[in-house]
Amino acid sequence: MENEYSKVKVNNEIDFCSVTEPEVKTMLEKAFMKARVSYFLRWEKPGLLSKIFGGGKVRVVFCINSAHLETADSVLEGLGEIEGDIKIIKTKSYNNIGF
Repeated sequence: MENEYSKVKVNNEIDFCSVTEPEVKTMLEKAFMKARVSYFLRWEKPGLLSKIFGGGKVRVVFCINSAHLETADSVLEGLGEIEGDIKIIKTKSYNNIGF
Protein backbone atom coordinates (compact mmCIF):
# COMPACT_ATOMS: atom_id res chain seq x y z
CA MET A 1 0.00 0.00 0.00
CA GLU A 2 1.45 3.36 -1.02
CA ASN A 3 0.34 6.58 0.59
CA GLU A 4 1.15 10.22 -0.05
CA TYR A 5 4.15 10.16 2.29
CA SER A 6 5.86 7.24 0.57
CA LYS A 7 6.24 9.38 -2.59
CA VAL A 8 8.25 12.05 -0.79
CA LYS A 9 11.91 11.13 -0.47
CA VAL A 10 14.38 12.72 1.94
CA ASN A 11 17.51 14.69 1.04
CA ASN A 12 15.93 15.89 -2.21
CA GLU A 13 15.72 19.52 -1.14
CA ILE A 14 16.19 22.34 -3.60
CA ASP A 15 16.72 26.03 -2.97
CA PHE A 16 13.52 27.20 -4.60
CA CYS A 17 13.50 30.97 -4.13
CA SER A 18 14.69 33.79 -1.89
CA VAL A 19 13.13 36.95 -0.49
CA THR A 20 14.38 39.91 1.53
CA GLU A 21 11.12 41.60 2.53
CA PRO A 22 9.33 40.23 5.64
CA GLU A 23 5.87 40.90 4.17
CA VAL A 24 6.67 38.88 1.05
CA LYS A 25 8.07 36.05 3.21
CA THR A 26 4.85 35.92 5.22
CA MET A 27 2.65 35.90 2.11
CA LEU A 28 4.73 33.13 0.52
CA GLU A 29 4.65 31.06 3.72
CA LYS A 30 0.86 31.30 3.90
CA ALA A 31 0.51 30.36 0.23
CA PHE A 32 2.82 27.34 0.64
CA MET A 33 0.91 26.18 3.73
CA LYS A 34 -2.43 26.54 1.94
CA ALA A 35 -1.12 24.48 -1.00
CA ARG A 36 0.47 21.95 1.40
CA VAL A 37 4.00 22.49 0.10
CA SER A 38 6.57 21.27 2.59
CA TYR A 39 9.39 23.79 3.05
CA PHE A 40 12.02 25.06 5.45
CA LEU A 41 13.73 28.43 5.68
CA ARG A 42 17.43 29.17 5.58
CA TRP A 43 18.45 32.63 6.79
CA GLU A 44 21.50 34.18 5.13
CA LYS A 45 23.17 37.23 6.60
CA PRO A 46 24.33 39.96 4.21
CA GLY A 47 27.98 39.98 3.21
CA LEU A 48 30.52 42.58 4.26
CA LEU A 49 30.43 44.51 0.97
CA SER A 50 26.67 44.58 1.08
CA LYS A 51 26.79 46.10 4.55
CA ILE A 52 29.37 48.71 3.55
CA PHE A 53 27.59 49.88 0.40
CA GLY A 54 24.11 49.77 1.89
CA GLY A 55 21.16 47.58 1.17
CA GLY A 56 22.48 44.80 3.39
CA LYS A 57 19.25 42.93 4.10
CA VAL A 58 18.89 39.46 5.51
CA ARG A 59 17.96 37.03 2.75
CA VAL A 60 15.56 34.16 3.43
CA VAL A 61 15.85 31.11 1.16
CA PHE A 62 12.83 28.81 0.81
CA CYS A 63 13.98 25.20 0.45
CA ILE A 64 11.41 22.64 -0.74
CA ASN A 65 11.39 18.95 -1.55
CA SER A 66 11.85 18.35 -5.28
CA ALA A 67 8.59 16.34 -5.34
CA HIS A 68 6.70 19.58 -4.63
CA LEU A 69 8.32 21.63 -7.41
CA GLU A 70 5.29 21.78 -9.73
CA THR A 71 2.97 22.74 -6.88
CA ALA A 72 5.37 25.45 -5.70
CA ASP A 73 5.58 26.83 -9.25
CA SER A 74 1.80 27.09 -9.43
CA VAL A 75 1.76 28.85 -6.03
CA LEU A 76 4.15 31.48 -7.39
CA GLU A 77 1.98 31.99 -10.46
CA GLY A 78 -0.94 32.70 -8.15
CA LEU A 79 1.07 35.41 -6.37
CA GLY A 80 1.56 37.53 -9.47
CA GLU A 81 1.55 40.89 -7.71
CA ILE A 82 4.58 40.08 -5.53
CA GLU A 83 6.45 37.87 -7.98
CA GLY A 84 8.92 40.69 -8.70
CA ASP A 85 10.07 40.65 -5.06
CA ILE A 86 10.90 36.94 -5.23
CA LYS A 87 14.18 35.71 -6.69
CA ILE A 88 13.83 32.24 -8.23
CA ILE A 89 16.82 29.95 -7.56
CA LYS A 90 15.81 26.31 -8.24
CA THR A 91 19.17 24.68 -7.53
CA LYS A 92 20.16 21.63 -5.48
CA SER A 93 20.41 22.49 -1.81
CA TYR A 94 23.62 21.58 -0.02
CA ASN A 95 22.49 22.08 3.56
CA ASN A 96 24.61 20.58 6.30
CA ILE A 97 22.06 21.03 9.03
CA GLY A 98 22.97 19.37 12.29
CA PHE A 99 26.34 18.02 11.13
